[in-house]
Amino acid sequence: MNPLALFFLEMFQLMNQRLVWNFEINTTPLLDIKSLPHYEKEDIKWEARYFWSHHEIICLTGLDDSFLDLRQYEIKHREDHYLLLTDNDFNIKKRREELQYKPLLQEQDNIRGFGKKIDLYHASSPVDLQPDMLHKKGKQVTVCKITLIHKFPTVPSVKLELARLCIQDNVFFSTCIEGRSKTLVTHIAKHLLPGHVSCDYVSFLKQFVKP
Repeated sequence: MNPLALFFLEMFQLMNQRLVWNFEINTTPLLDIKSLPHYEKEDIKWEARYFWSHHEIICLTGLDDSFLDLRQYEIKHREDHYLLLTDNDFNIKKRREELQYKPLLQEQDNIRGFGKKIDLYHASSPVDLQPDMLHKKGKQVTVCKITLIHKFPTVPSVKLELARLCIQDNVFFSTCIEGRSKTLVTHIAKHLLPGHVSCDYVSFLKQFVKP
């Protein structure tokens, strides 16, 4: 390849390419998913979640051009109603006919490990998680979102979720890297979003909605 062609190729590789909404990708340095080791599947589901305002551009570092093909994403529309409590940061939301509680079990290296979701309408609950009490004390915040979900071919599998959120007539964007391997989730999150600090849903909502 002649020097001029090589120069333009390198310049193109350094340019961000629009993926969807405010999300862009840059292939350099490339995230080589296929070379990642296999890990034992854990009982805990680990999440690295990030939020941005509507005017921010988000660059995902290390994804190649194949990620521009939206046909490889699963698209979901959801409407969740979070219940925010003054004295607790419980992750509780109403989705369809369930009152889902997602227990936080661990928090390490800026990612969070959650247990299996519990439907509080149909499970024995401690006093501070009784549905009647939660509805009485909690402030409800509705989050309408469109999500694009891609499953990486890792072992165990790790998912990348891109979301557009509408909260009280305001638009936000969110990314979540989740899976049942702390090592894989941490590695992929740090590669895709270096320098960014993850945040859970409840802490994010409490920044602008006071329970």
